[in-house]
Amino acid sequence: MEVYGMKVLFNCNNTVFQHPGGGEILLLKTMEYLKKEGITIKLFDHWNDKIVDYDILHNFGKSSNCYDLIRLSKMHNLPIVLTPLYNWPSVKYGIREHYSFPQKIKGVGYTLLKRHFSFVSKSKKILSLSDMITPDSMIEGRLLQKDFGISLRKVFPVPCGVDEKFYGAKPDEFYDKYKLENFILYVGRIDPRKNLLDLIKIMNKINIPLVLIGAKNQEYLTYYENCLKIANKNIHFIDHMDHDSSMLKSAYASAKVLVLPSWLEAPGLVALEAGLAGTNIVITNRGTTTEYFKDYAWYVNPLDKRDIESKIRDAYNTERNKELSKHIKENFIWPKVIAKLKEGYRKVLISS
Repeated sequence: MEVYGMKVLFNCNNTVFQHPGGGEILLLKTMEYLKKEGITIKLFDHWNDKIVDYDILHNFGKSSNCYDLIRLSKMHNLPIVLTPLYNWPSVKYGIREHYSFPQKIKGVGYTLLKRHFSFVSKSKKILSLSDMITPDSMIEGRLLQKDFGISLRKVFPVPCGVDEKFYGAKPDEFYDKYKLENFILYVGRIDPRKNLLDLIKIMNKINIPLVLIGAKNQEYLTYYENCLKIANKNIHFIDHMDHDSSMLKSAYASAKVLVLPSWLEAPGLVALEAGLAGTNIVITNRGTTTEYFKDYAWYVNPLDKRDIESKIRDAYNTERNKELSKHIKENFIWPKVIAKLKEGYRKVLISS
């Protein structure tokens, strides 16, 4: 079945763009590249849009405030594609001392309720109503099966994509402004899930420049202040850079190593971008990272500071990995990802 000219309605959590991150970039880039393929994409406007005017509802995330639209779509026999953006339980991946007591209780409660009462949860219902579930990896698909009891027959993995513009990026712009090169780089939010306090302590010891590019999270201002407090002079904080910024692209090219020692990554969009730009990657072994980076990255246990330090030193003292850049270009640039998603759309239309 030809998907050219198809009309797809995109929907997501009501507040998702108040604090944009990787999930929001995923949605916007998916829309951008599908439009290039002649597919009409509309961001759902509950004041004006009618679901009967569309061929597919593609929902990003499984927030409870998406449930009513998904249920209504099912009643009208509108095929539903779900990109789950599963927020893996933090309890399973290590709760540290910088989480408040209420946050710890919330994490424990979520895990227990999900495990024992998932049949009444909105997440479970959304997964059940969806005709096709497109996790970013088979690892995530199997986790959804384990946690919510979904059938793997519904699972059609579609990987995260990366813009080809990062390939062959040049360091000049970043170096001209900041006078830094061949440093260790972190890009992302400044919050506990990213394990930055431990990273800063390690980099204080190594005494190689560490550049952290990212906005402070209003929910974790104390954590951000603690990061600033313990940082030595070799630690450089730079505010959030727009994803389409030429400076961000140049920062990747200037860095020798990108490090994400997080409690988990799925898979870490910035790691795909930096790897495509030719930067060596040190990344957590928790999440979906191994399905993306194969044998081309250094994997770390976020609980083990010695392991993180050792892998950073190894990656820093190793030539830039051209094979990683080639691997990402061959498998994860957006046109290849969109071809996979279009295949999924065809399947769901044929079966509906």
